[in-house]
Amino acid sequence: MQIDARREIEPIWVIISPHYPFRDVPIGGNSGYIQAGHEVFLNDFGAMTQNNLFVIGLDSADKDLIERWAASGDLPVFRSLLDSAVQGDIDNPYGLEAGGCWPAFYFGRSPAETSQFDGARHFDRDRYDHVSFRPDATRHDAIWTTLSRAGKRCAVIDAPYSFPTGDIDGLKVVDRGAHVPAGGGDYMEFRTHPPALAAEIENLFGPDPAGGHSSDFFPVDTAEQAAMFRDTYLARIDNKTDMTLHYWRDQPFQFFLTVFTEAHCAGHRCWHIHDTASPDHDPAIAAEIGDPLKDIYIALDRAVGRMIEAVRDDARVVVYLSHGIGPGYSGTRLLDRILARLDSFGTETQSSPAMELVRGIWRGMPDAVRRPLKPLRDRVSRDGFQPNRKNRRFFEVFANDRTGGVRINLAGRESHGIVQPGEEYEAVCTQLIADLRDMKNAETGEPLAAEILRARDHYAGDCLDYLPDILVTWNRSHPINAATSPKIGTIDKTGLLLTRSGDHRPTGRFFGLADDWPPQRLNAPVDVKDFAPTFAALLGESAPTGGKIISALCPEPATDTDAAPKPKSALAG
Repeated sequence: MQIDARREIEPIWVIISPHYPFRDVPIGGNSGYIQAGHEVFLNDFGAMTQNNLFVIGLDSADKDLIERWAASGDLPVFRSLLDSAVQGDIDNPYGLEAGGCWPAFYFGRSPAETSQFDGARHFDRDRYDHVSFRPDATRHDAIWTTLSRAGKRCAVIDAPYSFPTGDIDGLKVVDRGAHVPAGGGDYMEFRTHPPALAAEIENLFGPDPAGGHSSDFFPVDTAEQAAMFRDTYLARIDNKTDMTLHYWRDQPFQFFLTVFTEAHCAGHRCWHIHDTASPDHDPAIAAEIGDPLKDIYIALDRAVGRMIEAVRDDARVVVYLSHGIGPGYSGTRLLDRILARLDSFGTETQSSPAMELVRGIWRGMPDAVRRPLKPLRDRVSRDGFQPNRKNRRFFEVFANDRTGGVRINLAGRESHGIVQPGEEYEAVCTQLIADLRDMKNAETGEPLAAEILRARDHYAGDCLDYLPDILVTWNRSHPINAATSPKIGTIDKTGLLLTRSGDHRPTGRFFGLADDWPPQRLNAPVDVKDFAPTFAALLGESAPTGGKIISALCPEPATDTDAAPKPKSALAG
């Protein structure tokens, strides 16, 4: 697609607070650096061409926090984007946003088509347990695979839950700086395409500042620990920005995707420091170290500015905020205790002085000791779920902390299925939904669930059987510590090990910068599945997906028919 005319770029003014806590901010244009406390003229982000596409992914960077901190002057780059970019909200896979948004983004397909609804985890119907999803090849082509087959050079860095490395012509980096491992588990498996690239990255940029750990590995119980967590992930932002820009300049790429996961990590682990209304908020820690979450967003703002400045003359830019973050009020895992009691089974709390002692010892173990003991620990803890799944009619499976998943032990699908397909299955689902709707938050009396739906009523695809049968979205108006109903009485979270104070909001946001993308705010959200076919179209290709092209980013060419008024149909009312 050719540019017919270059749009006139409006000037933008940005004011940086003298209290800005980081070094001078590179922002672009003729201004070079923004000096703290100065008012600086910005000529937007400069002129761009359509030849390439550069996508900056900010995993779980919350759109509302960004708007708030942009308005306060703490995020000058996003303040400019809010004024100068085409932008819109993003609808993610309903009830399966947390683990389903990224695969839907790069495959352009729903979780019922890809099987990826919980990131890199699957429920194994033979073992009745969760297993890591580590495919050498995926069921559908990711956008970079489609483009690679069309002769486009691509680079992908840390696309969440994308495990293969050989699905690209160009370079791919897996588990260099992820939120959780791309193939599941607790430890990153740093791999690249081509394989020799891994050694080159470590030689040029050193090891991952987080040591290859999931963010759940790090304690944040004290001010010292929380400050160390923050500083680790601030260093990782700078490290990945340097690496991204090095490889962008190193060779030509038509498609470049780099993903920063630090907002995701800090959102889960530091929400209670940020949010004064959190039940776990400690004012003394906040007074000592400030707001680690805000510090992470400020660093991401600076990184986005650096990257836009570096690529603006050669590429269109899309900044993609996958989904959001907020209070982590959840009934996930408590749900399995509810289900066991509804099915007339007893419940285990795994709570005792001995168990708490073991947990304390585990958290204090050196990493070298933890790793070989991890399989034993998992067998004992069962991630907080109840035992005897094979003998139960229904049980909880992982979905996410915003929405709990219920799986029916269905004959012919599960290896030890109990519930027969047809009338019995329908009756069990109907009764179970009614019983769950009767559940109340024991502390407030409000309904425990905001919504309960059957996955098949919202999804269709060859992989539908991988999804939970029933999705229970929690009422997050208050913390969920215990649930009650006339049928089962009261049951609480005693013994559950909870390490995350923040959890996901469902909606994302995107920003686009290009010569022929005039600033506008879309009136309706776009479907996350629409990005893959849109990216392909922008680069002159097509992608067989379940999405459609986003017209604000890639408008259909006008035709004579479009230009003329259409006659009104005689059948129109």
